[in-house]
Amino acid sequence: MKSEFEIARIVKPRGLKGEMKVEFYSSDVGRLSRLKRVKLDGEEREIEKISADGAYGFIKLAGVDGVEVAELLRGRSLYANREDLPEPEDGEHYIVDIIGLFVIVDGECIGRVSDVLQYGSADVYVVKSEKSSLSFPALERVITGIDLKGGRITLNKEAFDSVVVYN
Repeated sequence: MKSEFEIARIVKPRGLKGEMKVEFYSSDVGRLSRLKRVKLDGEEREIEKISADGAYGFIKLAGVDGVEVAELLRGRSLYANREDLPEPEDGEHYIVDIIGLFVIVDGECIGRVSDVLQYGSADVYVVKSEKSSLSFPALERVITGIDLKGGRITLNKEAFDSVVVYN
């Protein structure tokens, strides 16, 4: 499992004192509002102020003290250490941990998760193999198990067959 991962992208400056609008990459941005530090361009920065509003929010980082500095950071990514974030609830996982897992259906490996698309009703896992690409919704009736340590997701064949989309 990765110890550090991307949590947000800086959208634009807000105001004149270095505060920035960010797009958070989390279904629960409330957990990100408890962060005390992030990494920007590989350098750890203290968070002076952070707030969330839906998928977006605002952040003020130490050392970013004016609109000119904030403007230079537009489009850059913010990273967090896993140890600074709460563990996901039972049955939940960070997307970064899902990507790369082998997908097993009826005892056979059909590929690896290459992407997770987030939609309102359910996430969609994109699976690629040497020969094909497919996707399926991450539903309880489809996924019978996620083994992060073993590096695999096991699926119910009947449920999978009824929802799979071959790309």
